[in-house]
Amino acid sequence: MNSQIINQSSSQIVRQENNRQLWKINDNKAQKNTPHSAIYWVRRQNKNEDGSQKTEKWVADQKYVGDWRSNKKSGFGVQYYGNGDKYEGGWEENKRNGQGTYWVNEGKNKMRREYTGDWKDDRKTGRGTMFFPNGNRYDGLWQDDKPHGEGRMIYANGDVYEGAWFKGARSGYGVVTKRNGDHFEGFWVNDKREGQGSYFYAQKNQVFVGEWVDDMPKTGVYSEVEDPSTKKEEREKHFMDAYILPDFPKVDLTNPTSVLKSTMEDVRRERTIYRAKYIPIDSLFTKDQLDDLNREFSSAASYDRKINIINVEAILATMGFHIDGKQVEAYLKNRFRDIYENSGYCVRNELMG
Repeated sequence: MNSQIINQSSSQIVRQENNRQLWKINDNKAQKNTPHSAIYWVRRQNKNEDGSQKTEKWVADQKYVGDWRSNKKSGFGVQYYGNGDKYEGGWEENKRNGQGTYWVNEGKNKMRREYTGDWKDDRKTGRGTMFFPNGNRYDGLWQDDKPHGEGRMIYANGDVYEGAWFKGARSGYGVVTKRNGDHFEGFWVNDKREGQGSYFYAQKNQVFVGEWVDDMPKTGVYSEVEDPSTKKEEREKHFMDAYILPDFPKVDLTNPTSVLKSTMEDVRRERTIYRAKYIPIDSLFTKDQLDDLNREFSSAASYDRKINIINVEAILATMGFHIDGKQVEAYLKNRFRDIYENSGYCVRNELMG
C-alpha cells in the first residue's frame, strides 16, 4: 500500500516536472529576440445586431515587423496601427526612439507623411520636419511633441517664420516674411508679437520701430523709408485751386526722445512677467541685470541654495517690478513646472542659473 502511494507520488512529480519542462520549452519558443518576420495583435470582431458574427471572431488589428530584444521592440522596425497609420524607424524598450517617420492613413490606400525626424520615448524630440494637414510645414527642433527651440514654419499662404519657439508657439526672437513683401523682425510671446520689433510695410515703403503688445504696436517711431531706386507715383489731383492753410500756432513736443524712452520702459516693466513665462530670461534682461539678479539671489538664498517667495518679491522690487506673491508663484509653476516645489514655496538655484 505504501509502495503504491509512493509510486503515485513519484508519477505526479515526474508529470509536473515534464509539464514544467514543456512550459519552459514553449516559453523559449515564444521569446522574441533578433528580427521577426511579423508579429500580429488581434482584436475581437464586431457582432451584428442579432448577435451573430460577421466573419472570424478575431481579426488582425496591429502588426509589427522588425527587431526585438528581450521581448521588446528594439532596433529598426515598422509598426502598422489599427487605424491604418504606420511608423517606420528606430525603437527602444517598446517605444519609438531615434530616427523615424510617421505616416497617416488618408483612406483609399493613400498615406501622407506627417513627421520625419528624431523621437524619444514615443515623443517627437530633437530635430524633425512636420507636414501639417493644412499645408503648413515646420523644420526645426522639437520637445515633447511640440516645436521648441529654433525652427522655421513655411505657411500654406506663402508666409515664412524663422526663429524661436517655446512649447509649440512662436516665442523669443523671430522674423516673418509675408507673401506681399511685408517684413517683421523682433520678439514674440505665445504666438503674438510682443516686445521690441520693427515692421516694414512693403506697399507703403514705411517702417514702424518700437514696442509691441499683444500683437499690436504700442509705442515707437513710424517713418518712411528712403529708397532712391523707388519712384513715387504721382497722385491724381482733384483740386486745382491753391489751398491756403489757416494760421495755426506751432506745437512742439518737449524732449520727444526722453518721452519715447520713458514710455517704452514703462511698457516693458508692465509686461515683463507675462513675457518671462514664454521666452528665455536672458532675452529679457541684459548681462549686467542678470549678474545683479544672481548676486541678489546669492545674498537671499539659504545654505541649500533655496529662496522663498517673499524674498523673490523683494528682489524684483529692487529692480522696479512690484509683483505680489501669487503672480510670482503662477509664473514659477508655468515656467519651471518640473522643478517647482509646492512645499515651502521654494525656488531652486536653477531658476536663476
